Amino acid sequence: MVKKGFSLVEALIVMAIVAILFACASKVITTRPKQNKQVTSHGYFECYRDGTSLKQRYVRDGAAEPERVVSGHCTFKPPSGVAFFSLNSIILPYSEFQPNITRTLQIQVLGNSITIHPQGSSTESYDITLNDNEENMKNYFNMMYPDSKLYNNGNPRSGLMISW
Repeated sequence: MVKKGFSLVEALIVMAIVAILFACASKVITTRPKQNKQVTSHGYFECYRDGTSLKQRYVRDGAAEPERVVSGHCTFKPPSGVAFFSLNSIILPYSEFQPNITRTLQIQVLGNSITIHPQGSSTESYDITLNDNEENMKNYFNMMYPDSKLYNNGNPRSGLMISW
């Protein structure tokens, strides 16, 4: 006897295999693709002494905001979405990476010392210590931030740069 079609059992097996494939693929089919993460623009913040006055400024995507004269301390408001910040100083040779700065920082520059306080806290502070030499820091700033006011065309000023 010659068969001219599928038996009921064969059809049920094919249906079971297709059902299993759809069950496995349902998570993929119903899930939306993840949105791309918002990429924060690159830039830096400078807090430095210019003679007797304390100044601060932001540079974002190559566009510099005008420098502002501040009294007592500079205020750094970190942009959101940045994984690592780099803290650098020339006169007090210093360079360090800090992950996830989320709080507004108050920065005091007093001659040869720099102190960082989280805004609103009188007990927490971080004092900058030496970990490099001035010539290395000058070379770094000349290469990475030649138009920095802190670098000042090779005549560095006392202060701190926070870049992202």
